[in-house]
Amino acid sequence: MPRASCSMIVKDEAATLAEVLADAAAFCDELVVADTGSTDGTQRIAAEAGAVVVEVPWTDDFAAARNASLAACTGDWVVWLDADDRVPPAAQRAFAEVIAGLGEDVDALVTPYQYGFDPTGERCTFTVQRERVLRRAAGLRWTGAVHEAVDLAAARVREVPELVVEHRRTAEQAARDQGRNLRILDGLYGRGDRTPRTLFYRANELRDHARHAEAVAAYDEALATEQPEWERYYSLLSQAESLLALERCSEAAQAALAAVQLDPGRPEAWVAAGKAYYQRKLWAEAVPFFQAATTANRRPATGFSRETDYQWVPWDFLAVCLGNSGRAEEALRAGAVALRGNPDPERVRGNLSWFVETLPAAG
Repeated sequence: MPRASCSMIVKDEAATLAEVLADAAAFCDELVVADTGSTDGTQRIAAEAGAVVVEVPWTDDFAAARNASLAACTGDWVVWLDADDRVPPAAQRAFAEVIAGLGEDVDALVTPYQYGFDPTGERCTFTVQRERVLRRAAGLRWTGAVHEAVDLAAARVREVPELVVEHRRTAEQAARDQGRNLRILDGLYGRGDRTPRTLFYRANELRDHARHAEAVAAYDEALATEQPEWERYYSLLSQAESLLALERCSEAAQAALAAVQLDPGRPEAWVAAGKAYYQRKLWAEAVPFFQAATTANRRPATGFSRETDYQWVPWDFLAVCLGNSGRAEEALRAGAVALRGNPDPERVRGNLSWFVETLPAAG
């Protein structure tokens, strides 16, 4: 039977480490934790869980730390996790079954990383397709000081959608890490790093910090490089959203439609294009874009998926636009769909009542 190792890097994760290690122990024969300088007892918790603890100096380089953890693993297969991750019971069983059946005809498994959740914590809102399981003998390594990844260009890859990992970062963890990634990326940029990956993730961090004017310029710089198609799509989409935040709606529509041209089968860019008209209350003009989003459901094999755009979001916008365009019956139908999974159902129900009131009387 193939052996599996769990590979982690941690620092001051005493609050959550035991839980994720317990998850991993359900399908891994070995637990390896690279500690980068914890002072809260993280090392003791890892050791008590049966993990091999490796002390790794922190150098503002996530790939270096992950490779140190990877080098300490002895299993045939390596599964990486973070201390703010959880593996649901069904996925634990799936990991065990899938790993047991793996042979030497594959080097890496790409699986869904559910990275964001709605306020209830029950519905996933954002998914990233990530390399999750690596054949150790393939010699794959991590690259990138931040938002690190494994280069799979020459690897034999298999997608396994049932191997779900949930990113369950706590508010305390998010507050502690605030600004760290942008600081590292700004340092790389300041030292002359203009690689496509650094430019892309620096632009994302600027957007996430609501520094939208800087983000727009940073996306222009990233888009001028040879990006993978999924990064180009997301660069254009995110640039459109920063332009919307700056109320530069015409430019936002252009960026969103450029993303649509790359992949019209995904809904996110259709939604962004619709918002460029919605934000100006051009209701009728926005309708076709949101309608297109409701029928675009192709999830990418790599990269990011905003799950809410595959669910209720385009229907919600579509209902409002139809209602304001005098198309009350169509608005009612769209609003009914928008209720499914919507985090603000009372608002949607209020809209539905308004649509009913605007229906023409039977005559």
